[in-house]
Amino acid sequence: MATATSIPPQERLTLTSEGETIESDLYGRLPAMRVAILVHGQNWDASGWRGVAPLFVARGVPAMAVNLRGHAGSTGKTNRYRADKPWTPVADLRAAKAALRSRGVKEIALVGSSMGGSAVLASSFEGDVECVVAISAPVAAVPDELSKKITGRKLFVCADRDSLRATPNVLSCFTAASAPKKLVLFGGREHSRAMFSAAYGDEALGEIVEFVCRRG
Repeated sequence: MATATSIPPQERLTLTSEGETIESDLYGRLPAMRVAILVHGQNWDASGWRGVAPLFVARGVPAMAVNLRGHAGSTGKTNRYRADKPWTPVADLRAAKAALRSRGVKEIALVGSSMGGSAVLASSFEGDVECVVAISAPVAAVPDELSKKITGRKLFVCADRDSLRATPNVLSCFTAASAPKKLVLFGGREHSRAMFSAAYGDEALGEIVEFVCRRG
């Protein structure tokens, strides 16, 4: 069973994304074969992963928690998703992936919650990730043609009565996404990182960590 313990990051990484400065926290050491990029939701920042990131490190997978634009020390502003305009989280994650590869990382796992979950799904469209984990995401309905573009191994984690009514959209996205894929539903109304402190929180974290760190 996973147990979250908050510890400070080992290193602060500063990236550049389309002229903006993106701050991120690295847990564990590089280089590494696989690294998990952790992406926060709309109303929090990278510090919210402090109790989760060490769980990946304990399994031999460093984790980098990214502050999207306008969050914590990152400059600029994260825009709202619109189908006809570039979405800034995708650009920020592209910069994060490139920075990790420049330091010898071979495989990238994307883990995102709520808005961050939608961001990692969209980032996987680029076809350059080993796996992707969406927690309470997508919150809004996603056309099947976009769900079919999600790449890598896929894990969707959600409460069955999500307080933001994400559950039907998660189920629809999961159904349309290609294999390999896995869906884990927990009984409750918790959304995003609130799932981690629910009665099933350790089980949820265990599912996520095991999925990301599994080899072969």
